[in-house]
Amino acid sequence: MPPKILLRVGLAFLLVASVVYFLTGRWLHSRIFTPLDYSVSLESRQLKSPPFLVNLRDEYFVSLRLDDATNWEEAQRCNESNLLGSEWRIYKLSSKAPQPRVLWADSGKVERVYELYIGTVAASSGQYELEWDLPPNAACLYQRHAQLVVHTGRTGYDIVVSFVQICCLFLIGTGGALIFFAIARQLKQAVGIAESPRMFPDMPLRNLLPIAKHAPLRVIHELPHWGLLCGAMLWILIFIFMIFGPLPSKGLFVSWRKRDAVVWEKSPWPDSLEVYIRTPARSFVNGEEVDRNDLRSKLIEQLGRRAEWTVYFEADADTPYMDAVYAIDVIQGCGAKLIWVTPKMREQWQHTAESSPKN
Repeated sequence: MPPKILLRVGLAFLLVASVVYFLTGRWLHSRIFTPLDYSVSLESRQLKSPPFLVNLRDEYFVSLRLDDATNWEEAQRCNESNLLGSEWRIYKLSSKAPQPRVLWADSGKVERVYELYIGTVAASSGQYELEWDLPPNAACLYQRHAQLVVHTGRTGYDIVVSFVQICCLFLIGTGGALIFFAIARQLKQAVGIAESPRMFPDMPLRNLLPIAKHAPLRVIHELPHWGLLCGAMLWILIFIFMIFGPLPSKGLFVSWRKRDAVVWEKSPWPDSLEVYIRTPARSFVNGEEVDRNDLRSKLIEQLGRRAEWTVYFEADADTPYMDAVYAIDVIQGCGAKLIWVTPKMREQWQHTAESSPKN
């Protein structure tokens, strides 16, 4: 590229980037992120702020900042909850005579105060006033030097302006480099250090040698190629099954069988082995209350006298789930077959016993 064109492009980059850099910084510096920070007295029932200027179209937060309480009793007696039930209104000032100010936003009743934040308002450029009606119990906050604050966040603006300024610095560096190369070429030509002489300086140089072409790739038909392909596919499938494969089952095994297959009277032993759980965390083995920690040893003692290890389990309707699961886990941990007597099964057994003929 000729030195004159390099110089013009470099100057354009340098000028435009410098102007944008300083204008964005000046614009950010001129924005008012806290248009109102005003000391107020909470002795009066109504607060009125002086006119404040907003030059951003954004959402502003209305809050009341207080000094820390001097002691714990004061913090419990007089805190931000005393502002509940208050009302605030924001008016936009206008230069028109018939309506010098217009109601822009109001809070209704303040029903929630979180860290003295009492509401938000979407504002545009202009002048505003804030009026706030306080409840009677807010007078105790007078000793904590209240500050009425209207502000908005500036983090997003800082990020955008910083990104634009970084791009401007890159363009400034690019423009400076182009100007340096243009000046270097001009000096080179002025001193007389020209490029190597050419027979036809106006004719552009072109490569007339043929470009070497690579031989076509071999068809995949030999064993090493198939080995690489199959190995890659196998590893891919292994990773897929490792990630998305079936997970091992967890929990307590439950067999849903027909209830008639298990009948209380068919037990081969005169007394069945029963475990009953009652609130609060009371365990009974064949009607005898057993401590929770001794349930396993008691079951092993009873099962050691039997050839068939079958345990009937039942629990109250209001028994916590964790107590029932603990008992089931202990029974199955002893190696016994567990039969859970549900309320429906108990009702059906009683109905069968009442309807069966008596000998």
